Amino acid sequence: MNPRNGVTRREFLRRSLITAAGLATGVSATTVSSEQTSSSESLRLVFATDAHLMLNDALRSEEGLAAAVAAIKGLQPRPDLIVCGGDLTDTSPELDYPAADKLLNRFLGIWKRGQSIETHYVFGNHDLVGIKNPLVSRHDSRFGKGLFEKRLGLPKLYYSFEKRGWRFIILDDVWPNPDGSYYGEYKADQLDFVRSELEAHKEKPTVIAGHIPTVSVFGTWAGFARFVGTNFKRRPSLISRNGNSLVNLIRNSAANVKLVLAGHLHYQERMDMDGVCYLNGGAVCGNWWKGPLMGCSEGFNVIDLRPDGSFTIDYKTFGWRAS
Repeated sequence: MNPRNGVTRREFLRRSLITAAGLATGVSATTVSSEQTSSSESLRLVFATDAHLMLNDALRSEEGLAAAVAAIKGLQPRPDLIVCGGDLTDTSPELDYPAADKLLNRFLGIWKRGQSIETHYVFGNHDLVGIKNPLVSRHDSRFGKGLFEKRLGLPKLYYSFEKRGWRFIILDDVWPNPDGSYYGEYKADQLDFVRSELEAHKEKPTVIAGHIPTVSVFGTWAGFARFVGTNFKRRPSLISRNGNSLVNLIRNSAANVKLVLAGHLHYQERMDMDGVCYLNGGAVCGNWWKGPLMGCSEGFNVIDLRPDGSFTIDYKTFGWRAS
């Protein structure tokens, strides 16, 4: 991290309590389990990210997704809210529009089957349609983010809502390059949106959710990124390249932000910094439906949000076994 942007490596490590753990089984991330709460006491949030439904049911991904949905439906107490953290499907960047629409339709059919829990969607890089397919028109309204927006009825991919005293801010930090690659970044309009939201609802406990993580040590630990002097050298597709802007915005706002959620890395990682929990969730698909990723099994997070602003986190697996 660049000292000119407000956070040096030394300061980052000094302020941070880091828990980066790949979870082979469902384990509580706090000392209080979610079973000790009830729906009358708290808002039960499921953060389920990176389903990566495969084309033509490759790797039995439809069966795996259905197993995850069944596990979510079976939670007691029943969830009040689901946030899907992006990458609903896997191959949309390579597909043409009819094939991408059919795959997304298949995801939604499985996801909504037999459950009516309120769900909000985050946009992921694998939800970009056609960006790696040179045969599709770049002028079609479905190109890139368009199909996702149309099918989910979202006028914008960043928005906010409130439920049972908690404020939720959904962000879109995924941006395509002309060559079909992508990068993570919080654009100025979204940072302004977050700033205005936090100013208007300063006292309300708040959850922010995006796809590409704001901060992470996983890339460094796994060898995808490294320190050079006091700076991180990392792929702009791995972590938001201006994540420090969101971190500093939250800190300077003095607002009641409790959680910043992300997916993308398929690895359960938690960092507590400045009183905010940055949680990068393990993936519903694990290692793209091939088993656990570096010990982190297929799963989702169950987060009980209490009226006083406290919360508990449980990473739940659902017994999936890859072929």
